Formats: sequence, structure tokens, C-alpha cells
Amino acid sequence: MRVRFALLPFLLAACSDDRHVPNATPAAPASQGPAAPKPPLLLEHDFGVIPHGERRVHEWPLDLSKLPEPSVPLRVHISCSCGHADLRLRKPDGSERFVDISGLPRNLPQGDEKLFLHVEIDSSDREALDIPHTKSDGYVVLQPLTDDTGSNRFQWPFSVRFGVDSPVVLTPFAAIDFANVPLSQAPELVTGLAGDERHPGVTFGAVTSTDPAITADLETKDGLCMLRVRCRPGEPGNHRAALSIPTSLPGYTLRVPVTWKVVPDLQATPMRKVSVSAPLAAAQTVEEANHRGQFVLVMDHDSRRSAEFAVHRIVGDDGRDLAPHFRVHFQPIPEQPRQHRLLVCYQGGLTTGIRGEIVLTKAGDAGPFLPIELVYLPTKAP
Repeated sequence: MRVRFALLPFLLAACSDDRHVPNATPAAPASQGPAAPKPPLLLEHDFGVIPHGERRVHEWPLDLSKLPEPSVPLRVHISCSCGHADLRLRKPDGSERFVDISGLPRNLPQGDEKLFLHVEIDSSDREALDIPHTKSDGYVVLQPLTDDTGSNRFQWPFSVRFGVDSPVVLTPFAAIDFANVPLSQAPELVTGLAGDERHPGVTFGAVTSTDPAITADLETKDGLCMLRVRCRPGEPGNHRAALSIPTSLPGYTLRVPVTWKVVPDLQATPMRKVSVSAPLAAAQTVEEANHRGQFVLVMDHDSRRSAEFAVHRIVGDDGRDLAPHFRVHFQPIPEQPRQHRLLVCYQGGLTTGIRGEIVLTKAGDAGPFLPIELVYLPTKAP
């Protein structure tokens, strides 16, 4: 199990992109025709310091008549992961429609409509960490109406600045990452909660979770408030949830993101496949198989049973018994008692290449089983 510490440098990298965005950057080289037009100057806005958990919105009206050539907006991009941006066409009565990516004239303002670049920064999407004032760049992509190929698309850049102030401190980490969670395990992680220096007396209420696989409770240890989080694996795959913890601060609910990936107890990495290369008539040595990388790592996460595997069968896709033609070696991995390296050596006797599988077992015919794809590719004799 791996713990992901919510480190400030990584958060800054996600929320800031200081690369220069030129006023006009063609999306693709144009073989003929005029260069893409240059938009007006960079749009800029400073949101100031945003209290964690709050959202800020800013809009710029985009006057397309300032462009040297009639152009239609297509889409918008912002580098900050906690930011959202879109393009809206709005009438005086407040009704609006969104720009699509077609590049068709229907995305130009019609009648009394005006075009707006809408940007939101939602700090609740981030861990509860202080973020110094930082910059996030973005751009609107536009295409001249006379450009039928998109080769003269250009960018209208914008930039926003903001910081985040969190009234609470989570130690040692502000986000919970259980990493890989085998089906047989139910891991727990603990982190401390406290108010910052300006909110020393903050208290916390009952914890709720967006996913029943994640439960959490608050407990006190040595006068400190501790958050204990438990994961009960279910469906395989990647999962994400959020814990909500009400506080005594008016209007502020602490959100703690939780991530995990449910994996089977029996695993082979980096993939469930071994490729074997050797001349048809020659038997391989262990050294040759090692040199050719004919191995995978196999592991059993279920600590209630032995970590040892056994070969149940080696069979071709055509149903042939391939056990006489391949030998499997299990090699221990230092400091990894639940892992072994499965090394496959060709023993000769085949007349052509073949595909099949090596089926490992934990308890004979009773299983459980771990199938590993086997591919044999003949090579020329030296």
C-alpha cells in the first residue's frame, strides 16, 4: 500500500503553467495563404486569495470586431486543474448558449448577443492546502472564416492569478491515496486535523462519504483530532470519493479527496504475458532466459495463505500440452516476501512458434488460478 503525500510543489505544478503563450500560434503549418491574424493583447485577471472551499468567477467580453479578419471561436483551454473555462453567447435578458467546436458561423454573436469568456476557479476541487499567489495561463482558439482547413487557427491568450488560503491543516497528508487495494485487504489510513494559526479553536463534525466503500471517523489522540479512513474494496478498477467534514467555521465544510484502485489478489506485472525467443532445436539455460527478459513478477496479496505458486498446466491455444517444451522457475524477490519472479525457459521439441498460457495455481485443482499468456517466437540458431 502506498501513501500519496499532498505536497505543495505538486499542487503548484498542477495549478500553474508559466510557459509563454504567444499572441498568435498557428495550430498547424500552412503551406499557402496568409499567416494567422494576431488577436488583441493578453487578457488578465487577479482573483486574489480565495478561501479554501469557495469558488470565484470572472468573465471577459470578447469583441471579435477587434480582430483584423472575421474569425469564429472554437474552444477554450486553461492550464489549472481546479479551473474551468467556456465560451458563452449571451443576450441582454440573460439567456445564453454555448459555443461548440464546429467552427461554423452559428458560433458568432447573432443579433443582440455578446460573446463572453467565462472562467471559474473552484478551490473545493483541491486539497485543503495554502497555495501562494500563482499564475494559470489559457487561450481561446479561433479560426478565420475564410480558413476551410483549420491551418490558420490562432490563439487569444488569457492569464489568471490566485492564491488559496486553507483555515485547517491536515498532517501528514491532505488527500488520501490507498493506491492498489487487493480484494482481500481492508486498509486504513490516519491523518490529523487542526485549525491553522488564525483558527486554533476550530472543531469538526461527523464525517460523510460519497462512496460506501470509504468510511471514516474522528477520534482524539493525545489531545489531537485524528481522521481514520477505511477502504473496503469492491468492483475492480480506479475509484474516487470525497469525505465531507462540517466545521465550526461559518459556511465552511472540509472536503478530503480519496483515491484507490481495486486489484485482484493474484497479480502478474508489468503484464500477464511472457514472450519466449529461442531456436527451435535448442534448450535454453536460465542465464539465456534472464538475458532475454523472459519473466514476469507474480504476487499473492492474500496474507492468509502462503505466497508460493505452482504450475497447474501449460497449454497451447490449440489444446496441446506444452509442459514438455517449457520449464518454469520461481525466483524469490529480496524484501518482497509476497512476490516471485516467474522465469520461462524453452526446452526444445517444437517445430513452429506457438501461443498458449501458463496457468498457475495456489492449491492444485481447487485454485484460485492465475493465467499468464505465453508466446513462443522461434529464432535462427547462432
